[in-house]
This record gives sequence, structure tokens and C-alpha cells, in this order.
Amino acid sequence: MGLQVDRPLFLLLLIPVLIVLYFYWKKNKVTPVFEKHTILSFRFLIFLLLILSLSMPNILHSVKGITTVFVVDHSESVKNQEGTMLGSIEQAIDGMKPDDEYAIVSVAENAQITQSLSNSEQGLISNSITENRSYTNLEEGLQLASSLLTDDKKGRIILMSDGNENIGDVKNQVEILDDQQISVDVLPFYPSTQKDVAIENFNVPSSLYQGENAKLSINLASTIDTNSRLRITKNNETVIDEDIRIKEGENSYTFNDFIEASGNHNYSAEIITEGDTVSQNNQSFAISNAKGSPEILLVEGEDGESDNIYGALTASDLAVTRTRPELLPTTLAGFLEYESMVFQNISATDVTQEQMEMIESAVRDFGKGFVMTGGNKSYGLGGYFKTPIERLLPVEMDLKGKKELPSLGMVIVLDRSGSMSGYKLDLAKEAAARSIELLREKDTLGFIAFDDKPWTIIETGPLDNKEEAAEKIRSITEGGGTEIFTPLEQAYSELNSLKLQRKHIILLTDGQSASNGNYSELISAGLENNVTLSTVAIGSDADRFLLEQLATEGTGRFYDVQDVSTIPSILSRETVLTTRTYIEDNPFYPMYTEGNNWSSLFKDGVPEMNAYVATDPKGRAETILSSEKNDPVLSRWKYGLGNTVAWTSDGSGKWAGEWPSWSNWPSLWNEVITWTFPSYQSDLYDVNQSINGKNIKLEITSASEDMLPVEASVIDEKGEEIDTKFRLKSPGEYEVSFTSDPGIYYLQLSKIDGESVAGTFQTGIVVPYSKEFELQSQNDTLLQDVAELGNGKVLTDPEEAFRPIDIKKHEKQPIFMHLLLLAFLLFFIEIAIRRFGVTSVVEKIRSIGKRKTVDQEQTKKDIDRKYTRLKKATSEKSGLSKVKVNKEQKNTTKKAAKQPKMDVKEKEVSEQPTNDNSERLKRLLDAKNRKGK
Repeated sequence: MGLQVDRPLFLLLLIPVLIVLYFYWKKNKVTPVFEKHTILSFRFLIFLLLILSLSMPNILHSVKGITTVFVVDHSESVKNQEGTMLGSIEQAIDGMKPDDEYAIVSVAENAQITQSLSNSEQGLISNSITENRSYTNLEEGLQLASSLLTDDKKGRIILMSDGNENIGDVKNQVEILDDQQISVDVLPFYPSTQKDVAIENFNVPSSLYQGENAKLSINLASTIDTNSRLRITKNNETVIDEDIRIKEGENSYTFNDFIEASGNHNYSAEIITEGDTVSQNNQSFAISNAKGSPEILLVEGEDGESDNIYGALTASDLAVTRTRPELLPTTLAGFLEYESMVFQNISATDVTQEQMEMIESAVRDFGKGFVMTGGNKSYGLGGYFKTPIERLLPVEMDLKGKKELPSLGMVIVLDRSGSMSGYKLDLAKEAAARSIELLREKDTLGFIAFDDKPWTIIETGPLDNKEEAAEKIRSITEGGGTEIFTPLEQAYSELNSLKLQRKHIILLTDGQSASNGNYSELISAGLENNVTLSTVAIGSDADRFLLEQLATEGTGRFYDVQDVSTIPSILSRETVLTTRTYIEDNPFYPMYTEGNNWSSLFKDGVPEMNAYVATDPKGRAETILSSEKNDPVLSRWKYGLGNTVAWTSDGSGKWAGEWPSWSNWPSLWNEVITWTFPSYQSDLYDVNQSINGKNIKLEITSASEDMLPVEASVIDEKGEEIDTKFRLKSPGEYEVSFTSDPGIYYLQLSKIDGESVAGTFQTGIVVPYSKEFELQSQNDTLLQDVAELGNGKVLTDPEEAFRPIDIKKHEKQPIFMHLLLLAFLLFFIEIAIRRFGVTSVVEKIRSIGKRKTVDQEQTKKDIDRKYTRLKKATSEKSGLSKVKVNKEQKNTTKKAAKQPKMDVKEKEVSEQPTNDNSERLKRLLDAKNRKGK
């Protein structure tokens, strides 16, 4: 047992206390000396107790028993060793002493306590449910284990692992534990041995030239001899697909790939082996940039529509690749191959939301160009309202002149059955809410949701409050079965009688109707009342035959949706097409704007144009050609790092009129396309990459000596920007860090000069699969270092887990509260002394004692008086009683001679007659005796 003070500096307060008490002694000459000594002593004790309380004193008791925390590696590399590890823990706790304790911490990517501190009687509780086993973070495991070992415990940590950490630095944590007097032992376990073929390295030259053969080298590691299939893709197109023979150990292969186009090329290598138990290490990535002449992607719809534009571009010796919308790239790398993209009359319903986002990222983040031409499937007519494509264009699809639109009535009939639940229904609701924004106030809108019966969400009538209508639509929840005819019949009945110029129904469903009605009669009656019908089949379970037939009979459009992300574009397009006023088809001569670098093309005049799609220019857009209504025909602007152009007429000549035959037509399109090419200067940077688990750190060094600020972003393969931390380490040196899964990412650096981009740098970043899945052996070196740094040992016998620890530790029992209570007690006594004086207090205490004695004596006197009165009353009785009493007295006297003498009072009581009065006297006598005692 001992005493420990946690805050000894508070004891220095005794110095000013002694000074204050000294001055009190010197100045106080009125109080008597004895009383002054007493007060001084009490005050000193009070201050001493308070200061001791502030210094947090503790009584120390020696700690008995050992507390051991087992840190168990549950990562993928030792997943077949879990039973053996638990068996070792059971063997260890069998040798525990009664005062010993243990706990278990499970660790993989993160650490968690799977059993709190327990004794041998509680036994082993195996409740480990470890998630994210793709990484090993031994540092976090030891850190969490140390939190269970408080200062009042003799602690030891036993690390049970193969030592193959890939997150953190366990040796750094062991050094911290050593300072805390916590020893660390190691109980090694070998990694899992399985049938596994892994890609160790996949290399492609980072820089290439168009027309060059790229050397693709791949290194494989295998635990068995086997036959495998190797597949290598470039931008999602297969370039190598071969069966190969693999031997146990290391294997190397080399292939060649011809580079046909310039730009970024993403490679992916995959090894496929029958019976392979680990799939996470079967794929690897590489990225390369090929230099060459700029390539243009021309996306065309109907055959022949883009011939005029294609001819104009090739006449300028530009490399052009023609494709259909269904063959558009599905990764960001596929779009980054091209310096600019042209959409020739392409509907938004033919492009997925994900592809639009990739195109937007290619323009905004990588400086690629984009051009859209007009037509009956483009701009608002194509359903681009509020899409990523509209965001990057210099024009808006929503027209300001809606007052000129014809009166419109529209009813949306939406399937809310159980099969539509989740993403499909959420997207359909959001798309319907978005389409409302294209309607005018006072347009007629109705909304019917259905499952096995119709549910009226919005009564068909004038649209007074768009926000309220959108909120009602978003509140729809999923229901039961599917019955189409009844809600469709209700929609027709609500529109038939309305006096409107345009009336339209949009039916969306992903199922088949539980009952059939006379659809032909219903639709025919609707057409007589100018009601048209379009249908949308969502997914593979929809009744396509029925829905297509309904759309054909209803003179509307049928949409076969396989990607639900196109639903918003479909509803937007349907809403716009119902108005049929976006097409301006009065022939006119466009007016051009002076003062831009394209003005020279129009100085000799411009051809006549037949039609265009009406749009509104955005605020920062530059209008080059405009219509007689001041609508933009040719406009441009800068979006992010890229440049985009909007040509609102077509390219075939049907709308453009005499423009495709105009002599400056090739020059115009050469100017348009080359203006969209990246216009920045590329700076040189040296990028070094380091990986710690899922954490990627990029050390960037600039070759430029200017001090302009730099902005950094990291983009994934889907074109989405991911969260990064960017900091300036020193002039010309930067650090970018982010967290990611395996795959390909793009680093974009932009040098900013005022409001413009003075220079950029782009490069690909490859994040490989976790080292957890590499073919590796037990890391004995790391385990030995952990044991040495932690003053522990590499265990061979689990029973050593509770061996004695040569460290003296104590349990603390705080006593500050006791000292405070005693200080308060002395404080009140000191107040009493100062108030009454020492003598008065002593006399007061004595007077209390005297008063008690006087009260006792007074009580005895009262009893004596009562006794005397009672005795006198008894003596006045009849003579017979006296005679009887005398006889009894004589007998009593004889007996008393034989017995010890009694007290006088007791004797008198014993001589009384045995009646009620004698009983009363006896009770009084007993009370008197008790009071006297």
C-alpha cells in the first residue's frame, strides 16, 4: 500500500497559505492567544485538506493478476487459420489464474472488440463477424487492444497473425505501447495455402505513338500447374484472348497490340482458371497515352444524315470515326480517345445517363470538345432537358416563350406495382416530376398510379402549383399487382371531354396486365377526341407486344427501355413533342455577329435556312448566328476546361437548306471542330505514387518555375470526381491523397491565371488489387521485430500468454472526497469558534452535559413525589386492610431475613398490597431506576 498524488503542483499552494496565516497571526492582537492558536490550527488544517484534495491523492494497492489481450488477424490471407487461432486462445485461458483477465480484438481492415475483459469462469465467446477482410491493419488492432489495458492493469498483448500488414505501421504502434509499459508477444500463423493463380504485374508503356506496336507484358504467380485463359482488353475491346499453360511458381508472357488511334488507352488483363479459389487477384490494369493526329467521334442516327458534316470534316484532313449511339463507349477512357465529339440529331433516349455524365466529365475535366446539331431528335425535341448534355451546351432547352404554345392536356399513367419498387420507381417518379417543369401554368395535368387498381394522385385539371404537383408524385409508394386497362380507361375518360388543342397520355409499366379489355375501342374513341398515346416498356418482363401495339394505334411513340436511366429523357421528350412548337420552320437568312474569329466566313453573305430547333442562349454564351426571332442558330462557350458548340439546324440539308452546298461549308465546320479542341498548354509534372491499403498518395513535382496557383482533381472511370486532399508542400511540390478501390483513375492538374486556365496536366493512375491477395509467405521478419520492440517474445506455447510480468503496477483508490468532507466539518467548527470563542464553545458543550444531569435529577424528584402521594393514599384504607398488611409485612420480614437486603425503595414497594395501586407503584419504580441509569 502506498500514497500517490496525481497533481503535485497544487501542493505549492501551501506557500501562499502559510504566508496568509502568518500575517493573520501577526495582525490579530485582539483575540486571546489560546483562541488564536486554535483558530490558526483549524484554518491550516482546512487549507491543507483542500489543497490535498486538489492534488488528487490516491491510496495505492498492488495489482494482482495478468491482463492479456489477444489481437486476432481475420484478414483473407489467414482465413483458414481461424479455428486454430481460437483453439490456441482456449488453450491459453485454461492456464489462467483466478486474478487473470483476457479480451479478444479482431482485426482486418478495421479492428473491433469481439470479447471484452473476462475471467476464466466466463469462458470463450466466439462472436467475431469481421467485415472488409481485403486488408490487414495490425496497427489499429494493437491500438484498440491498448485501450483495454488501463494504467492499473499488468497488461500484455498477443498478436496472432501471419505478419502481412498492408495498412498502417505496426512497429510504430509497438514503440508507443512500450512507452506505456505494455509488452507485445507474437503467435505466428501461416497464410492460407490454396489453389490460386494471380496476376503479379501488368505493364504497358505509358507513352506511345499512333501506329506503334505496344508491348504488353504480364507476370503470373501460381500455386499449381494448370491451364488458364488470358484475356486483355483495350478500352473495353478485347485485343488478346488466349489459352496458356501455367506452371507452379512464376510465369511471364509478352504480347503486342497495334495502336490505331491517339489518346488515352485503358488496358485490363484478366486470368481465368477453373477452380481458382481467390478471384480478387485475377485482374490488373494499365494505362497508356498515344500521341498522334487528333481524332473526332461523329455519332449519327439515321443513315446518310451526317454525310454532309462527315464530308466537310474529312475535306480538312481531320481523322473522323463514325458510330451509332448504341455503340458509344461505356467508360470514360473510351471518350478520352477523341479530341472532340459531334452528336448529329441523336435522341437523349438513345444515350444512357451514365454515358452523358462521362461526356460531361470529358469536356469539363479533360478539355475535350463537344458539338450538337439540330433535328427532330435533338435538343428539347430529343429529351435533353435537365441532362448533363444540356449543362455543357451553350443553350437551354426550356423556352421562355411558352405563352405561344397551344393548350395542352397530359395524363401520366405510372405502374406502382411491387416489381417497380426501388430504383425504377424512384427514377420514374423523379422523371415525371421533372417533366412538369416543361409545362406552363394552367396547362392541364393528371397523374394516375396503378397496381391492381388505379390510384388518382393528381386530379386532371389546370396545373396551378408545380411544386405541389411534383411533391405529390414523389410521395408515391409501391403497391401490389398489375392491371393496365382500368387506369388507362380512366385517363381517356378524363381527357376526352376537355376542350384543348393537344391531349396526350403517357403509359409507363414494367409488367403485364392481369386482365384484358377492349383497347382498340378505347383508343379509337380517344382519337376522335384528339387524344394520343405513347407507351414505355421498362425491363424484360413488360408486355412489349401490347405496349407497342397501343402506341401505334394511339399515334404516339413506343419506347423499349432496358436502361432505366433513360426514363427522364423519354418523359422530357414526350412532353416537348406534345407541344410541337419547338421547331421553327419559316425560311430565313441567319444574322451573324461581328467581332469574332468566324466573322470572315460570313462577310460575303449567308445562305437561306429552312428550319431550326428553338432554344434560349445561356448567360455567358457567345452567339455567332441567330434567327430573325433572335434565337441562337450557332453559338459557343467554354465549359470547364472544354469548349462546346450548338448548331440548332440539321446537317442533312432538310432544315439547313442551302448551307451544305455553300462554298464555305467545309471551312465553317473546320473552324467549329478545331475551336473545340483543347486550347491549353500542357505542363510537365513528375508524379510518384505510394499506396497504403486503400489510401493513395501522389507526390507531384512541377518542372515549371512560375508560382501560379494549381488546382487538382481525381476522376474515376465513370467520370465522377472523387474526394481528394490537395496541399502545397513547397513551391513546385504538391501532394494529392485519396481513398479508392482497385481500378483506373485520372489526375487533372490545372494552373490558374486569374479566371483562365494557363496550363494543364493529365495522367492516369492505376490502383492495383490489395496486397492481401498476393501469393505470399509468413512475414517472420516483421513478427520478430514486433516481439523485440515490444519487449515480448515469439510464442510457441499458448499457455505462456499469462506468464508473470516483471512490472509493478498499482490500483488507485481516490481519497479526495473524504478529505473534502473532513475539510467542511473542520470549517463549520472553525466558524463556531470564531463566533462564540473557544471558552464559550467548551462551556456550551459542558452546559449541555450539565443540563442533561439536571433533567435526570428533576425526573427522579417527580417520580418520588408521585410515589409519596400514592403511598399516602394507600395508608388511609380500612383497618382490616392494615391488619392484613401487617401480617403480610411480618411474613415478608421473615423472608427478607433469609434473602439479601434490598434497596429501600424496592423494599417499600414490596411491602405494598397486591392490588392495582401496587402495580402502578411498581411501574413508577422501574421507570425511576431506568432514568437513574
